[in-house]
Amino acid sequence: MRKGRFLIVAVVAALSASGGAAHAADAASSIDPAEKANRLGFAIFEFFDRHLIRPAALAYMKVFPAPLRDGVRHMLDNLAEPRTAANDILQGRFKMAGTATLRFATNSTFGVLGFFDMATPGGLPRHVNGFELTLGRWGVKSGPYLFIPFVGPTTVRDGIGGAVNTLFDPMTGVLLRVAPTFVPAKAVVDGLDTRARADAQLTAVLDDATDPYATLRSLYLQNQQSKIDDTATSVPALPDFDDGAAPAAPTAASVPPAAPDASAPAASAPPPATPAPTAPPSPPVPASPPNAATAAPAPGAN
Repeated sequence: MRKGRFLIVAVVAALSASGGAAHAADAASSIDPAEKANRLGFAIFEFFDRHLIRPAALAYMKVFPAPLRDGVRHMLDNLAEPRTAANDILQGRFKMAGTATLRFATNSTFGVLGFFDMATPGGLPRHVNGFELTLGRWGVKSGPYLFIPFVGPTTVRDGIGGAVNTLFDPMTGVLLRVAPTFVPAKAVVDGLDTRARADAQLTAVLDDATDPYATLRSLYLQNQQSKIDDTATSVPALPDFDDGAAPAAPTAASVPPAAPDASAPAASAPPPATPAPTAPPSPPVPASPPNAATAAPAPGAN
C-alpha cells in the first residue's frame, strides 16, 4: 500500500515538474519565437566580439587615458540631450525635458562642447530617454525578441525606436551638414567606449552563465522594462548586467560566500577564548574548602 502511494506521489510530482518546464518553454517561445535564428546571430556576435570588438575596446582603453575617455563620453552623452528632451516632451514629462535642455545648454557652453559635465554638479542630473521608451510608455508591446550581430539584443519595438532615434535625432541632421564623416566616427567611438566600460559585466555574463544567450536575453528585457517603469535605478543599462548577472552568478558566487567565510572564523574565535576564563577562575575557587566542609557534615549527618 505504501509503495502504491509512493508511486502516485512520484507520478504527480513528475507531471507537475513537466508542466512547469512546459510553461517556462511556452513563455520563452512566446517572447523569442525566432530563437534558432537569434542564437545564430548571438554566435556570430560572440565570435567577432572575442576576436575583434573586445580587443579593439581594450586597446581603446589602453591608448587613451581615463580623463580623455571620460571627456569623450561626456561629449557623446551631451549630443544625446536634444533627443532626450524631445522624447520627454512626447511623454508629457516637461520638467525633465527642461532639465535635459538646460543640461545641453550648460555643457555645450561652460563644459566646452560637452567635454566637461558641468550640469550634474550644478543640480541637473542626467537621464536617458529615447523613442523606444516613448513607445513602451505609450503602451506599445515589445514584440518578439531579436538578436542582431553588431547591433546586439533588441525587440521589434526597440528596433523601430532605435531607427527613429537615429533618423530623427536633432543632432544628426546638424552633424551631417557640418561634418558628415563625424557621424560614423561618433558611432564607432560610442560603440568602443560602451563595450570597454561594460567589459567586466559582459565578460561575466558570457563566461560564467550556464546559457549566456538566455541570460543576456533575460537581462536585456528586464533592463528595458525597468526603464519603462521608471525603476531603472535597480537595473541600469549596461551596469544592470552587473546587477542582473551578479545576483545570478558573479556576486552570489563572490560576495556572499566571502562574507560568511569571514564571519565563520570570527564565530569560531570565541570558543578558543573560553580556555582563558577556565584557568584563572579555578585557582581562586579552590579556596572553597567551605564547600568541602559542608560536604563533610553531609556524610556525618548520614
